[in-house]
Amino acid sequence: MAHIHFRHLLQCCCLLSKVISKGCIAYLRLVTLVFDHLYSRLLVVCFQSGEELVRPPATLADVKAGLQRAYLEGIAFIRLKVREHEEELTQIKLGFYQTTVDEEEEFEKYLVKCNEHFLRANNELRRRNVKLKVLDSEMEIVSLLNTLREKLEVDKGEIAFISEFWESLKSTMESLTILINKFKIAVTDRLQGNCISYYNNTDIHLDVSARYTEEVTNYLTDIERTQNDAKILIKSYANGLHQDLFSHTKFTEGILVSCDLKAFPILRLFPDLTEKLESMFQTAFMWLDRDETYMYEINDFIRETRSMAKKRVEDLRVQKEKLKKFEKAVKSANILLHNNKEKLQRIETDLNQLEQTFSVYKQQMESKYGEKSQKESMVDFLKITLSQTKKNYNLQLKRQRLLKQVVELEGFLQHLEQDLSGVQNKIAEKAQQKDMLSLKLETNEKSYGALKTNLDQFTDNLEKLEQEVNGLSGQLLQLEIIQTYKSSPENLDGVYDRPQSVKLAPSLKEKIKRKRKIMPPPPVH
Repeated sequence: MAHIHFRHLLQCCCLLSKVISKGCIAYLRLVTLVFDHLYSRLLVVCFQSGEELVRPPATLADVKAGLQRAYLEGIAFIRLKVREHEEELTQIKLGFYQTTVDEEEEFEKYLVKCNEHFLRANNELRRRNVKLKVLDSEMEIVSLLNTLREKLEVDKGEIAFISEFWESLKSTMESLTILINKFKIAVTDRLQGNCISYYNNTDIHLDVSARYTEEVTNYLTDIERTQNDAKILIKSYANGLHQDLFSHTKFTEGILVSCDLKAFPILRLFPDLTEKLESMFQTAFMWLDRDETYMYEINDFIRETRSMAKKRVEDLRVQKEKLKKFEKAVKSANILLHNNKEKLQRIETDLNQLEQTFSVYKQQMESKYGEKSQKESMVDFLKITLSQTKKNYNLQLKRQRLLKQVVELEGFLQHLEQDLSGVQNKIAEKAQQKDMLSLKLETNEKSYGALKTNLDQFTDNLEKLEQEVNGLSGQLLQLEIIQTYKSSPENLDGVYDRPQSVKLAPSLKEKIKRKRKIMPPPPVH
């Protein structure tokens, strides 16, 4: 039972490696949880069955640490390649300068010796009225040798020495050409393919990656330019050196004093080429050091960004809680404002209706007072008329009706005055309510306006905080992807001469799996 769980754990480790190599950061946590569950289950099974768990499988931290170690080993491997080329160049230099000591004084002695032989050869030709030429190519060396053989009856050593120099220089140019090409394949291509920033996301800016990308671009430009200049110089050796490509270094400035480089610029060729190659090697070392520093910077930046993102996420959670309270307060203020507005509108409606009722009652009272005054005048008139004439029953009856109507009107007017007084009281009460509610409404509007302004500002700040959190999350994801790419097994396989893990095409993988299922295991001897 335990071997089944152990097999599942091995499959989980493989999955962890694939997830990391493909940059699937989002699935790391899920795979880790599955891993921890399987490992816990394996411990339980081993305890129940009495089996011994000899070697627990690696955790995610162990896998990452292993990938980091593999990355550093890859950097060390490329450094070793550069040192191998340095050593090979040293051997070429020792062979050319005919010494066993790797010191510039010894190299300068040989060049001074070459300069003396060239001067003596020129002096011999000058005594024979031969026009001297600048020694700046293989063609001129051959021409010089042919002229010496033709003009000199006895070789005093110059012909033999210059012939040996020519053969040595020709062989050395071939060796340097091979070394330059080997360096490109063994070092430059590895640097260009593996020691890079893996930063190509224009949406998310990473200062640490942008700086490294710029520096790497400069390193590559320097190496390619120097490499190209060296190749052009070697090629120009045949017919005429491109002296404009010569570098100005301390050593070359020294031989300018001790040798006649105007007459014999060929003496500057090999020292300049070695200086160029050494410059390429130093740039490669700088590139490797910077790439290693970049990985440490990425690790530090991930840790800092993760810590900052965690803090900002917590700040965002707290601010969102505050936002809920803010929104609740604004909502309550808005409801209160809305209710008071509706209440004021109802009061104003009631007040308008009361004022209309008051106007109707007043008009009615004025009308009734006029009618009462008219009837009282008629009663007085009839009274005078009856006193001056004989008794008239009709007039008396009419006067009595008018008196009755006057009394009724007085009663009606009395009730109407009471109603009118009641309406006036209600109008005064409603007007007072309106004034009080208007003041309260003004306060509500100010309070709501202040809360709404604060809410808008708070919302803006919250949006900025969310953008910051999203930016940090994006940076963190981008950094983890870069870290994963730089330390992934598939990437590291490209560093070595022979891949640590053989990468097969999917179809070939399937064939091998099928064969493994069919073929029996090899016999044990």
